[in-house]
Amino acid sequence: MMDWGLMERNDALIKKKIYKYMLTGVMTTVALQLGNVVDAMIVGNLIGSIGNSAVTAASPFIYILQAAAILFGTGGAVIVAVFLGKRETVGAGKVMGFCIIFCIAYPLIFTAATPLTVPAFIQMMGATGQLADMLTSIATVYSFGMPIISIVIGMSYFIMVDNHPGMSAKMNIVANVVNLILDYILVRYTSMGITGAALSTVLGYVVSGAIYIPKYFRSKERMVTPVFKGSIREGKMIRATMKSGLPNLVNLILTVVSMFVINGVVLRELGGGYFSAYAVANNSLHIVQMFLSGMTTVIASVAGVLYGEKDYFGMRSVFRRVLTSAFIAGGIIMALFLAVPGLLAKMYGFDQPDILPDLETGLRVFSISFAFIILNAVLQSYYRTVGQTFLSTANISMEQVLLRIPLMLVGMHLFGFLGLFYGIIACEILTYGILNLIRFGMQKAGKVPPKGVLAIPDENSAVILDITVQGSDTAAVDVARRIRERCSEEPITPERANRLGVAAEEVITNIAKYGYQPSAKKTIDVCLSHIGDTYYLRFRDDGVPFNPLEFDFGENGEDEVHGLILLKKMAEKISYMRVINLNNTVVEIAAHEMETTGENEQKERV
Repeated sequence: MMDWGLMERNDALIKKKIYKYMLTGVMTTVALQLGNVVDAMIVGNLIGSIGNSAVTAASPFIYILQAAAILFGTGGAVIVAVFLGKRETVGAGKVMGFCIIFCIAYPLIFTAATPLTVPAFIQMMGATGQLADMLTSIATVYSFGMPIISIVIGMSYFIMVDNHPGMSAKMNIVANVVNLILDYILVRYTSMGITGAALSTVLGYVVSGAIYIPKYFRSKERMVTPVFKGSIREGKMIRATMKSGLPNLVNLILTVVSMFVINGVVLRELGGGYFSAYAVANNSLHIVQMFLSGMTTVIASVAGVLYGEKDYFGMRSVFRRVLTSAFIAGGIIMALFLAVPGLLAKMYGFDQPDILPDLETGLRVFSISFAFIILNAVLQSYYRTVGQTFLSTANISMEQVLLRIPLMLVGMHLFGFLGLFYGIIACEILTYGILNLIRFGMQKAGKVPPKGVLAIPDENSAVILDITVQGSDTAAVDVARRIRERCSEEPITPERANRLGVAAEEVITNIAKYGYQPSAKKTIDVCLSHIGDTYYLRFRDDGVPFNPLEFDFGENGEDEVHGLILLKKMAEKISYMRVINLNNTVVEIAAHEMETTGENEQKERV
């Protein structure tokens, strides 16, 4: 008998979503990082190198203030995506609810403690004179503005996951456009100086949040409604969210530690001139990150939902396409660093000609590390999404502190300023190599699925049939026939197998007729799986939002209405949800006649 199984499935639907979410993710992070890049350029050119030094030196303090947004925004978005993949909107709402609470409450603590925290930070940095004054201004403005920034950043992750990637991108773009406009005005035309640069960032988030957060909550395509009452008592969900966001929080904390150590040593050992040069290299990394971060958000947004559905085929497609796209972007940026490093230095307002040759060489050396920076970033995001928190955290720990600090300091001791970049290259290569050794050891010990780098099974063992079809009446009949053929080998009665076939024919016909324009390509993924005594028939398509159970067929839809009424009577349960801008319809039918249908509703859906 012909195998109608996994070999017929393709990633046409998933591919569309990968690139759509990747485009909006890149747009979002380009807006964020480009804001940082241009912000640094404005500060460097209007205030001077010391302005860039102040921005770089203030970064650890700002990262600490952003901790809740990173932990609960990124972690919560992954858990919400998994809940949506499981079609559990109530759980997703609870996660969003307590994440919003923590995103606001945490930075408010620092706002209240500003008179204590800001002076302590300046003392820890060992800054004096004009640099100390600038750091005080930046830290104070961010302390008061971070509650607003935190909730806008946190909501941007949830908005992206919940069918609105374009809105998330627009929210961040508007925040940074407003930031840059005010940046130039306040720094150039007022006496506020560096204080104006920090204030413009806060005002940018105020404007974008006021526009897009209400718009999201009014959207009809929104699947998740935040639940605040009792949400902070959901200990299990909070722990799962924190576990998911832990790698990003660890990354944030260890970045702060690394910055404190490296910045302090460079400033003391090499002097202010070379510290300004190092600040240019640090800021130029944003050019890589603004593409890389946007691409890796696809893993959390799309692969997170697929992981909830146990669609391992789709997850492999996401990983492969994200990594390929990231390498292409990284190669282009590397060529830029190799060709015109002096232009990069000039763009940041670097004004010390005696150090410029060393900075240009340093930027060229630094670019060699980009390939492994990409590999490590993609793996960090992927392992966090599939629940392999230890692997993600281990990667981050080595990359940010355990290997980075000693290798950069040894490199600086041996080779001076250029040794910092030799250390970064060695750190990225060793981090990737050691991570794979750890993963392989865990797979041998049975702690991680033994299926290569991705650490997921080859296929979902519950899946019986997984195919992609082009929606039409002919395809609907053919799929129904294939389902009956496959069910002949399953522990299901012929009458129930026929129900599955009829269900497939009805749903595919109606999706093709009402979910798409007549001339559109009507791609539908059909998956049949079996858990316990229940068969789950899932349909996924990228047509217009179309719930076949609620659609108004009008006066001419009598046959279709009767068909759906029949389908409702045949099935134990029918559910619909739109996730990652794909329609997902699931029909549940028991293998044998059951006394009640309620018990089926409690079973885990695949």
